[in-house]
Amino acid sequence: MIKFLKSKKFKVSFFEGSTYFFVSTLPLFLSINTIAIWVFVASSFFVLGLKERKEILWKRRAFIIPFILLFFLYILGLWLSTNTDIALKNISRVLTLLLLPTIILSHKKEDFNFKKIYYSLGAGLLIGMFICWGFVIESILTNATPLRQAPYFFEWIYSNWNLVKPIGVHPNYFALLIVILVLAIIKTEELKFLRKNKLKLILLLIPFFLFLFELSSRVAMLAFVLAIIASVLQNRSRKKEILIGLFIVGLVILSIKFDYLGNKFSGLIDGRGNVKIERIQRWDYIIREFKKEEKLVFGVGSGDTEEIYTSAYINGNFKTALVENYNAHNQFVEFLVSNGVFGLLVFVWVLLFFAFKTKLRGEALSFFIIVVLLSFIESFLGRAKGVFIFSFFLSFNLTVLLIRRTHTLSAGQ
Repeated sequence: MIKFLKSKKFKVSFFEGSTYFFVSTLPLFLSINTIAIWVFVASSFFVLGLKERKEILWKRRAFIIPFILLFFLYILGLWLSTNTDIALKNISRVLTLLLLPTIILSHKKEDFNFKKIYYSLGAGLLIGMFICWGFVIESILTNATPLRQAPYFFEWIYSNWNLVKPIGVHPNYFALLIVILVLAIIKTEELKFLRKNKLKLILLLIPFFLFLFELSSRVAMLAFVLAIIASVLQNRSRKKEILIGLFIVGLVILSIKFDYLGNKFSGLIDGRGNVKIERIQRWDYIIREFKKEEKLVFGVGSGDTEEIYTSAYINGNFKTALVENYNAHNQFVEFLVSNGVFGLLVFVWVLLFFAFKTKLRGEALSFFIIVVLLSFIESFLGRAKGVFIFSFFLSFNLTVLLIRRTHTLSAGQ
């Protein structure tokens, strides 16, 4: 038994299993996902020795630099802050921003099975969906909600935050994980076999689309449409992709007819054609307050941003934002306030680095669109789940790039 536990076969199997465990828990409870991360990290050290890891990371050091720079912003934010307790909490939250890429980028091609990684994500999403649907069905059967709403599956009472409350995941993050999976099913070479039978493909996608509509995430819908359009433009000669693209865009347009989501989209513009998003107004007041501090270059520090937001919400009379203690809900604004123009430029450089290195091919294009759009409406690095998703998929896409580049070079030789 001890001999088996020390064997290479067991170590590799343990690492693979922990990888799938971690990915499958991304759409689920944060507590389980956090445990899964540390199991994944521990399993990596079973497979890969320190010396070998150092050699691989040194060769791939250019891909680690973006994560080091982002983490450095939080170290700088601590140094600039007067409220060091909050700044230290921020650092502890983003530790995985450095840890996950270091682990993932230090492994070789044979250590990952991309097909099973997507299977794991799909399994986690389905588990989360069925848990949430179970609570909805229970609510309908027990009349736990007002009679007008109880018989109707797509009413607002069963949408957005209310829908994912049983698993404690932000609706935008869950929706974007669905988008990542569905786009992978439609586009990736690893899941090409799923596209052979069109009827089975449609049946496979239906539950994910239904849940996506129920989540009513505008950013996920927009990311989905833009990713499909961009993919079609990249592959103009592929008739099948164009047909799939039109089919999905049609479904998204139809989804606007669902009560809550339709109201969210229609609420963006008033009768005169003016955009009326409160977040834009909040950003304006936040930037005004930030300018008063006269710390434009390096910011106020990651521990002192709440004071800026509180002043902005009081002056702008944003009562809900003040009571709920909202952050900036914009990753660009978040870095601007906490780390100044320097921090904002670093974050933009990281996004451009990813675009340049991957040339936005394959899954990288979809992920880039998702991250950029999400950055405009969420301070996703302010949540542990957001850090997990960002650091994993950014390093995952870079790893895919390295593996495919190596495969191309080997094929050429």
